[in-house]
Amino acid sequence: MGILSQPAIPPLPESLSFAGKTAIVTGANIGLGLAAALHLAQRNISTLILAVRNPKTGQTTKDALLADPIVQKHATKPTILVFPLDLSLPSSVEAFASKVIAEVPKLHIVILNAGMGDLNWKVNPETQTEAHFQVNFLSNAVLTVRLLPLLKTSAQSAGEASHLTIVGSRMIAMSSFLKNPIPDTVPVFTFFNDRAQFRSMTRYGDSKVLVTMWIRQLGKHVDPSTVVVNDVCPGMVRTNLEAGQPWIIRAVMSVVKGIRGRTAEVGARTLINAAIAGPETHGEMLGDYEIYPYNFLKTNEGKKMETKVWEESLAAFESSSPGSVQAAGLRD
Repeated sequence: MGILSQPAIPPLPESLSFAGKTAIVTGANIGLGLAAALHLAQRNISTLILAVRNPKTGQTTKDALLADPIVQKHATKPTILVFPLDLSLPSSVEAFASKVIAEVPKLHIVILNAGMGDLNWKVNPETQTEAHFQVNFLSNAVLTVRLLPLLKTSAQSAGEASHLTIVGSRMIAMSSFLKNPIPDTVPVFTFFNDRAQFRSMTRYGDSKVLVTMWIRQLGKHVDPSTVVVNDVCPGMVRTNLEAGQPWIIRAVMSVVKGIRGRTAEVGARTLINAAIAGPETHGEMLGDYEIYPYNFLKTNEGKKMETKVWEESLAAFESSSPGSVQAAGLRD
């Protein structure tokens, strides 16, 4: 495959149906999230929860999905709910998870798509954690822990595995950790929240390394017969991921994406595929439809870092939400 193109992504199976299922899509009002939500709505999803920062735009998205010509042809229209979620704010993440647990009786599919890519050092105003660390990794990990019990009980009722997938990135192949691993004596959380360690050009990929490590560890602690967990890179897609970056980078990326970028509809096929994939993808990262090999994870440095990510994350969650880790079945 040439540098100016990407592999073709096959269409989703025509027979694919999500009838009787409930799904959550984060970042569902734009780009990949919107396209994934449309795929679900067009394939008979029974209940679709749009997790968005702005409920007003979420309502507009809901109206657009219900007005889609394919959705309009369905005898039974999906129930579409709009729940507020801002991944940059831990309080919003907790409120969202609590709302889902309180109001949603069953949950079969979670697609954690929302993320950010910026070149500037930013922190969230509540806990002062670095923005990429918070948005791309920590908030998604929190949602995983909080929603796992509901995914598990729903799988038992349905008689088939639920699915949770997080959007990852092949940018992990350009991670700073390949040349400069985090020292053994430095906690991962400390490293990411130290401004002196911030490298603008690699921070996005570095944050996605945490996602892949988290998924790998989840795969060792969650039974794939109840919940299949994975992360997926959708390739280069024509979205606004670079919206917060300098104009020159936006201009260059606009040209590059115009040449080789996938449409959001095509890119979102990889998200849906990950959300229906079998146990062979459990604990793995997918590049498009295939398992993506990331050799850093096989090194001693990678293995040690992965263990630290897992232990530090669970300790943080046990502190911020007592009982949540045990409820998720991640601690004995």
